[in-house]
Amino acid sequence: MKRKVFFFFTLALLLSVTTASLAETMQLNLEEAIGLGLKNSTTLKQKLLAVNAARAAVQAAKASYYPSVDLSATYLHLFKNEKTQDITFKGYTFPGSYSTSSDPVSISADLSQTIYTFGTLKSSVKIAEENLTLVEMELEEEKRDLIVKIKRAFYWYTLAGEVLRVQEETLNYKEEALNVARKRYDAGLVPDYEVLSAESDVENFKPSVISAANQLKYALLAVKDLLGVEDERDFDVELISELGVEYYEFDREELFALARRVKYEIGQYERNINLAALGAEITKNGKKPVVDGFVGYEVQSGFDPQTGKPRYWGEDSWEGNLSAGVRIQMPLSALFPWSKENADIVQSKLDLEQLRMGLDSLESGVRMNVDNVLLRLEEEKSKILSGEKGVELALRLYDSTKKRYENGMASNMELRDSQVSLNSAQLGYLKAMYDYNLALFDLMDAVGVEHF
Repeated sequence: MKRKVFFFFTLALLLSVTTASLAETMQLNLEEAIGLGLKNSTTLKQKLLAVNAARAAVQAAKASYYPSVDLSATYLHLFKNEKTQDITFKGYTFPGSYSTSSDPVSISADLSQTIYTFGTLKSSVKIAEENLTLVEMELEEEKRDLIVKIKRAFYWYTLAGEVLRVQEETLNYKEEALNVARKRYDAGLVPDYEVLSAESDVENFKPSVISAANQLKYALLAVKDLLGVEDERDFDVELISELGVEYYEFDREELFALARRVKYEIGQYERNINLAALGAEITKNGKKPVVDGFVGYEVQSGFDPQTGKPRYWGEDSWEGNLSAGVRIQMPLSALFPWSKENADIVQSKLDLEQLRMGLDSLESGVRMNVDNVLLRLEEEKSKILSGEKGVELALRLYDSTKKRYENGMASNMELRDSQVSLNSAQLGYLKAMYDYNLALFDLMDAVGVEHF
């Protein structure tokens, strides 16, 4: 996939955040910067917590497959326990009695199990698993996005350093021209206009150097922000990088197939379609019965019917009762065609179809974006090749004009024009390389990868 050609300008630009000469220096290359950014990212830590929460939700959903067991104990005190009246019949007296204990205690254990839900339970577990897949994809996409952002910022910093180098070099050329003009003026070869013109040229160009230096500082701050590095005062930050271009040969269909497999937005949309399909299935199954089974065992404390006092110990102190059964639940309203259940089924089908149509539109947009970036890459590649030749010619023109100026054969205006041409050619060449790499980063985003 790669095809040779490298243009490298080694760059090790240092921007100090303190005036202390003995400050500690933090040196970072691109790989180290990416590692530090991933380590310090608060957003990634939040996404990881969301993944753990989604995993717990899957376990909670699967717990519905297993029986539910409950154990309870009850103590009750009756402040007024009524006793029945004595009954006399044919000379016999039947004494009254208590119907309940004054302090009854009961202990029960219940087990319930969902027997069959016509797929509703299974679909609920799948929904939890799809949600887990979604948050895992979000975590990976956040990592990928952060890596590409760090690469962009790192490359911008590198470009800013090269621009500053070019501007300082151009200023040096102008100062050399000023020195030559002064020598020629002292020798009586040129009027003072030549010196004033050269001095004006130097002073007018200094703001460009100051602006380039500020851009470098701002670029470093942008990198540090992505890395989560605070602007401390007890160390310097040194970014070690290379400004270069690596050409690639891409196959359009291979790129789109790759995007179809790994791009977050497409994967997210597919997961949403799956969730909608599972939701529609649950809605449909809502018309069907749910079968549950249950078993319960309860023991109650005994009591003396004559006194109403509880019996917690001894023979016949406790009485047990075992029960078991099956429960079938079904919404009868779902049998009517105008019911809410039937309306929900129709709506869920329409929502699902709408999502599927949206996926086609999303894939079409991804394809167009990939095509657009590929065209930009070809355009910037042509500009780089042209710019390289332009810098070579502009440098030769400047060297020639400089020699002629030193020998009194060229005017100050000609020298200034050659300096401007060289400066413009160098900056244009740097911009072409920067734009090519920006297009490469855009292609990474379009496909959904962090590198090629």
